[in-house]
Amino acid sequence: MRARIIGFALLVVFLAVAPVVAQDIREVPREATVIFENIEGRVAVPDNMNPYISGQYLDWGMWQATQEALFYLNYETGEVMPWLSSGYTFNDDNSEVTISIRDGVKWADGTPFTAHDVVFTINMLKDNPELQYSFDMQQWVADISAPDDSTVVMTLTRPNPRFIVNYFSVRIWDTILVAPKHIWENVDPTTFNNFDLEAGLPMGTGAYRLVRSTETEQVFDRLDNWWAAETGFHPMPAPERAIWLAAPSEELRAAMMANNELDAGWIFNRSSFEVAQSRNPNIVGWTEDLPYAYLDPCPRYLSLNNKIPPFDDREVRWAVNAAIDRDVIVAIAFEGMTDAAATLYPTYTPLQAFLDRNAALFEQYDVLGSDDTLINTVMEGKGYVRDGEGLWVDGDGERITFTMISRSGETDQVRMGTILVDQMRDAGFDASFQPLENAIFYSDVSTGASQAWVTGLCGSVSDPYETFSRFHSRFSGPLGEPAPGDNASRFENAEFDEIVDAMAVLAADDEEFMALADQALEIWLRELPVIPLVQARLLTPFNNTYWTNWPTSDNNYIHPGHWWVTGELMLINIQPSQ
Repeated sequence: MRARIIGFALLVVFLAVAPVVAQDIREVPREATVIFENIEGRVAVPDNMNPYISGQYLDWGMWQATQEALFYLNYETGEVMPWLSSGYTFNDDNSEVTISIRDGVKWADGTPFTAHDVVFTINMLKDNPELQYSFDMQQWVADISAPDDSTVVMTLTRPNPRFIVNYFSVRIWDTILVAPKHIWENVDPTTFNNFDLEAGLPMGTGAYRLVRSTETEQVFDRLDNWWAAETGFHPMPAPERAIWLAAPSEELRAAMMANNELDAGWIFNRSSFEVAQSRNPNIVGWTEDLPYAYLDPCPRYLSLNNKIPPFDDREVRWAVNAAIDRDVIVAIAFEGMTDAAATLYPTYTPLQAFLDRNAALFEQYDVLGSDDTLINTVMEGKGYVRDGEGLWVDGDGERITFTMISRSGETDQVRMGTILVDQMRDAGFDASFQPLENAIFYSDVSTGASQAWVTGLCGSVSDPYETFSRFHSRFSGPLGEPAPGDNASRFENAEFDEIVDAMAVLAADDEEFMALADQALEIWLRELPVIPLVQARLLTPFNNTYWTNWPTSDNNYIHPGHWWVTGELMLINIQPSQ
């Protein structure tokens, strides 16, 4: 078998799709080729590899095969692992950070990777507001310099002990990738497509180069000379070739994996996984038994627009919360593969310790409790009565009517939406549900046009600050205007803001930080700006037929999100099965 055997089912789906950028490439045996699923599906513009364009997510191989991060945050250990950098240090008040560049790092064309590449990249982002991370770098970096080839010094606009973790260590999904100065200094970064296979573009420090890119397939071949192997930092990766393919449906994904046409897939539900595994025992999840799935850092929740009545009333928000039976959501939407969530914190070890420390607060504020008595007490106390259909109406006979929306491609959230409708209506709320395309969803949420939506929050992973910060009123805004951050719920509380501002400049192990976090949690629970639903457990399957040493709960060298920039660590660590 050859690397480009795709499988009859895939050919049927894609036969009519003409490749946009096709190149003739050498043949590589299947056993020397690793095949990842492209979770984005079709790549609309396969000849644009500019990682800085706003909204551009190159998780179909470019991130993982050609690029590398300065650091990698390992969720399993909590360790920030230096990679292109050999380490960093803050000054005493966390207002200046010095980054050391690892000796011997080279770009794929042999040009040394230096501190000057880092300085150039940050200044390029600051100078071009259209680019991703431009706003962040403008807000945080007052000055950056390279006193020598191996040292970067950044002076921050204000203390930020989380600056490196947040922007350079793949805290969530992506990171600021460093651009090769010798290439990017000669182009317009807002229009440069970073694509010229003969010239070696996209250029990175990773172990692979792109050799083909179409709407349905990206192919990367291993370089003969990779800096990490040359310096002894890491052995040369085993796969000679890495391919990213699209699988437009879960059914096709399962069939391809069962037929050994995929080595790493996108999310499965429990039934699809168990059927595929029964046909191919080499398919594995994060755990051997239930829940099979990995704890993703983005708990799911029902967001309520805090500026639209009646959700501007915290007691009504608590009544909505009391209508939800999360056990039903877990059983039906997730087939038993997750847990109910009382906050928007993933229960990683350091965050679970924070929650455990505040156990008394969760007794006082019983987020997980379904309570018809509470609903009736609140709603009747505010003058509502039930009409002939059992739905709440005000003194004018007007019902509390709202539509919950979600992104149509988020299967778990669509499933939750239909369940929530039944639970809301049983509790007397005239609710409906509508999945929307991403662009419409984000527009309605950002501008405040939507009353309620089902989504996930990717915030804290190691300390409580990041999630709390998303509810700061600076990220709120008037209805009709885009919310400038993640606080599309438009929650505003001056006392909460003051506490979060004080937390921002403190390290997580500071006793004052811990005390402030406890106070912020009490306010957040009391006000309940949004409704936590469940932890986000993702069943990401791997196939051991051709390749082994995939990450699992027993081999947890990195989390299994192969579409993240951290996917490089899987690509360079998997080994042939035979």
